[in-house]
Formats: sequence, C-alpha cells, structure tokens
Amino acid sequence: MTATAEPDTRTPQVAPDAAYVLTPEVPSFAFDPTDPWTETFQRGLERADLAGKRIYEVGIGTGTNVAFLLRLCKAALVSGSDLDPRLVELAERNVRSLAPEEADLFHPIRGAVSLIDTEEAMAQIAQTDVVIGCLPQVGDPGDKRLAAFREAQSVELTEGADDKADDHIAHYYPWAAFDSYPFNSVGLGLNEALLQRVRKQAPGAQVVMNFGCRIGVPILFQLFEACGYKPEKLYSQIVRQDAGTDISFFVMLEEALKGTGLERDFVCAFFADKDGRKPLSARAAQALLDEDPETPLFHEVCVIRGLPV
Repeated sequence: MTATAEPDTRTPQVAPDAAYVLTPEVPSFAFDPTDPWTETFQRGLERADLAGKRIYEVGIGTGTNVAFLLRLCKAALVSGSDLDPRLVELAERNVRSLAPEEADLFHPIRGAVSLIDTEEAMAQIAQTDVVIGCLPQVGDPGDKRLAAFREAQSVELTEGADDKADDHIAHYYPWAAFDSYPFNSVGLGLNEALLQRVRKQAPGAQVVMNFGCRIGVPILFQLFEACGYKPEKLYSQIVRQDAGTDISFFVMLEEALKGTGLERDFVCAFFADKDGRKPLSARAAQALLDEDPETPLFHEVCVIRGLPV
C-alpha cells in the first residue's frame, strides 16, 4: 500500500448530486485512503444502515471514513481513536475540510489509544450503536515469537519485510501482545481482542469490520461467532495483494499443518487473477513470488457486520 510523501492539499470537490470525491491530506505515515481496502470498507458501510447511529471508529487514520460516515451515511455522531496520536489531529483537519457542515459531530479521543483501552474510549464505546474498524491481520515481522515460529517452519521472511516504513503501524500488529487470544494463531488476535472488548463495554452494539480474507471467510465468521456475534457479509471484492506486504505468515500457517491431516481443511485464499477464478494456496503464491517478485497476486477483501446475540 502506498501513501503520498507530501500532504495532498487540493480543495475537496463535493457536488450535492454527484459522487462524493474525497481528497484528504495524506502524509507518509498515514494509511492511503485511495487504497481499494478503503473503497471496499465504504461500500460496506453504505449497506450497514448507519443513518442516525452513533459510531465509534477504532483506527480513525486520516479521518476519511469519518467524513464519509457523516456526509454520506448521515451518522448522528462519530467518535474514534488511533494508536498513532498524530492521526487524531490529521483526522480533525481532514474532517473540517471534507465535511465542514458536519465537523462538529466528530468527537475524537486524543492521545495514543490501543484498541479501546482508555477510560475515555471505553466510556464513549458504552454510548455507541456501532463500532467499526479495519485492523492489521499480520504480526510485526520483527516480533521475536513470530520469528521463532517462522524459523520452526523453515520459512524465510520476504526480503525487505522487516524494514519499517512510515506507515508500518497500519500494516502489522505486535504478535506476542495478543498471543493469549486463540485466533491469534491465524492472525486475528488483534481483531479478537477488539471484539471481546466491545462485547464487554457495549453488549448491544453492532460491529462492522473490514478484513483481508487470505485465511478464508469461514474462519472470519467463526471469529465473530466465538465472540458472541452473528456475522453477515455486507460487501466484498477481489483486490491486488500489495507488493510491500509480507505473506510469509500465511505460508507458515500452511507449513505448520503439513502431516497433521488438517492441511486440506485449511488453505489460505490467494488468486492468480483479478476475477478470483484461479485460486492459489499461500505456498503456491510464494513460489510465484520467488520466481518473480513482480508477479501480481490477488485476494478478497470483505466487510463483515456482527450482530450481538
């Protein structure tokens, strides 16, 4: 995923009867809001019936989704937080620029907030109708426990994957910190932790989350069900795998199951084509990358809503 090196300061173009065109400020440390992940997420949010709802976004980033929720989805109030405290101020500037008439309906939680783990964040969540988020699903390549797992499976780290880019925090999460969560074993520890926290703090709230489906949608549904939610897919599309994202983790998962009898039940979901008609396992995908690092790979991104049960 790429981000512009310098802020985009163009004047946003908003026509009342046309599609809402977002041109936010995007410094290099922020997730690129023009990425197809954001497009997928927003199409899912359009289908989530959020008009008049109080919404909390975990990981507000540039504030693009906040502006979208207020301007297009007609949310009653949007609050949110981010692990990177710089992004809160960035989001405020972008919301004032992209949704000036609704900017007063944005209530960010300041400071560095991991998930919803501050008193202010938890108090806000308790008054929220819907919690949304798009969280990393791959552990930090430099994590010691993840490195030990990789060594045990004789899987090499993709060249350059351990180089921390400005937006590294948007791509990876600290593996060892969430290893007590069962779904951490398939890269969902951070997401599982969020679902459990929301279930505790706001048992009646819905959750709408954006996922890469490289481990398969059935496992994502199992995650929601294990945390007390009935899942439904709101929207999905096939997107190109970003060349800068390490996939050795998914190769490790498949390698770890070799000889267990479960290898046929768990195969990661990559594709060799943009239509998703040529499935590839993670090992097959990595083999193609080993031959040519520029080989295009694809995977599904989907938006899942969880209804509390």
